[in-house]
Amino acid sequence: MELLSEQQRQFLRETLHDLSNPVALLYYTPDVASAATLAERTLLEEIARASDRLHLQILADRWDAAREHAVGIARTPAIVLRSDEDFGIRYYGAPDGYEVESFVGVIRAVSEGRSALSEASRIRVREVVAPVHIEVLIAPT
Repeated sequence: MELLSEQQRQFLRETLHDLSNPVALLYYTPDVASAATLAERTLLEEIARASDRLHLQILADRWDAAREHAVGIARTPAIVLRSDEDFGIRYYGAPDGYEVESFVGVIRAVSEGRSALSEASRIRVREVVAPVHIEVLIAPT
């Protein structure tokens, strides 16, 4: 199953070829595949092929609440993006269509160990002392 055009594959190769550090894409998916999870897996495989610094690991198991809690996911399917450090980035849903570009930006940020926050925002974030759960919901318009 091909989900990306040659133009999209070229975009991935050009954007991901020079990653600073390796990035692991840990894909937690149910042990019984659906059409949606198969498509998502295929897309992640295509993205991972774009760079030798991207490593996709498929974790297709039954739900294990203790394991999922330990890695910080609330449901499956879920994608954990991490380098040597885990920044707590969890992605739910397929990063396809308009989301590919955002997803690639997140991969680059994880690889570089940086965010796009301004210095003023970083100072404000450092002032937060209690745990905070943030979810960003994106819907195509």
